[in-house]
Amino acid sequence: MTDPQRRSADKQSDTTAAEAMAIARSDDAEARRRLAQRTDIAPELLFYLAEDAETSVRVIVAENSVTPRQADEFLARDAEESVRVAVAAKMAKVAPGIESERRTPLRALSLEVLETLARDTVKQVRARLADSLKNLDSAPPELVERVVEVLARDTAIEVAGPVLEHSSLLSDDVLLSIVEAPNVDGAVGAVSRRRGVSATVSDAVARSGDDEAVASLLANESAQIREQTLDQLIEAAPSKPSWHTPLVHRPKLAARQIDRLSEFVADALVTELSKRNDLNAETKKRLRGVVAKRLEAGKEDPTIAERNTAVNQHIDGQLDERALSEAVAAGRRAYVMAALAVRSALSEPVVHAIMGSGSARAVVALAWKAGLSMTLAEQLQLRLAYIEPKKLLRAQRNGGYPLKEDQLAWEIKVFDQDNGAG
Repeated sequence: MTDPQRRSADKQSDTTAAEAMAIARSDDAEARRRLAQRTDIAPELLFYLAEDAETSVRVIVAENSVTPRQADEFLARDAEESVRVAVAAKMAKVAPGIESERRTPLRALSLEVLETLARDTVKQVRARLADSLKNLDSAPPELVERVVEVLARDTAIEVAGPVLEHSSLLSDDVLLSIVEAPNVDGAVGAVSRRRGVSATVSDAVARSGDDEAVASLLANESAQIREQTLDQLIEAAPSKPSWHTPLVHRPKLAARQIDRLSEFVADALVTELSKRNDLNAETKKRLRGVVAKRLEAGKEDPTIAERNTAVNQHIDGQLDERALSEAVAAGRRAYVMAALAVRSALSEPVVHAIMGSGSARAVVALAWKAGLSMTLAEQLQLRLAYIEPKKLLRAQRNGGYPLKEDQLAWEIKVFDQDNGAG
């Protein structure tokens, strides 16, 4: 005979379940949202609510930690982006436990949901998953292969970037394949900023032709860079101003490397070299001689002085649009050329070629590459490139550039074939 107290509890439970289903089927969206938040309701109710017509209800079901994984799989294919983003956020929290999940069907289903989200057609969904998984420090091989590596090879930097820069789950072989054939601009740079980049991966970054990524690698004190590779980068550095500061501050430079840097970096950076605490007395003496010789040369050659002024201002963060605009108005050609070179990360010969080309499009592209306004681009065309007024490219009504970014980048590439346009 059933205990009366138990019969009463069963009856109350049945009543509660019936009431909950009545709410789930009601027209009261707020009540359905409250129901979807509960963690003490039957799985079939959450299944039912996963198909609710109200997006906000489905989002809450997706966020609910007790929602059955089968419902998560269904919601991972929901038509609404916000629902899929919610599933992505929750599944990223589940991911660390997949490795210890003994129930094979649940483990397989969790991987299926994560893989579905990693291949979502909407960038924001993939980005949310990538950002949530980037710091995951352990995972079963199938999760790494089917989810983490897929995100790392994504064609959107918002997705690939966080994983490439932070995920310790990516092997050197995977990183090498991505550096050698990146799917998106910025991928190599993200790899170069990783903590503890191996010497093998550093070699690949150095060979990539991505100047910005190499600058990031040089600035990454935890990156392992072979001495031979560093020698090669120093030899290539004279025409790459963006490398100079990180090279000067690179730890454990050999005396010959310091001497070579002092031959071409700006005066302010030679001074920085002389402040290093790993210099022997002989190297310090040579650097003082370099500084003295530079100062004397600057007095004799105004062009060198103007170039040094521009480079030093750039290092100090003072080479802004106002400084350039005033120099253009004053006709300080040597200063402007050097300023355009350091701001655009192009060599001075390339800058001179563009400014002397007679091409309004090329000059405008140079101003864009240097991060300047279209207003200043007009002045560069007129005052220093000597473009005829009737051939000038003018700013749009909103002050923007009249050419698209891919057109501007193409103009730069035409003149920078040897160096590789960034």
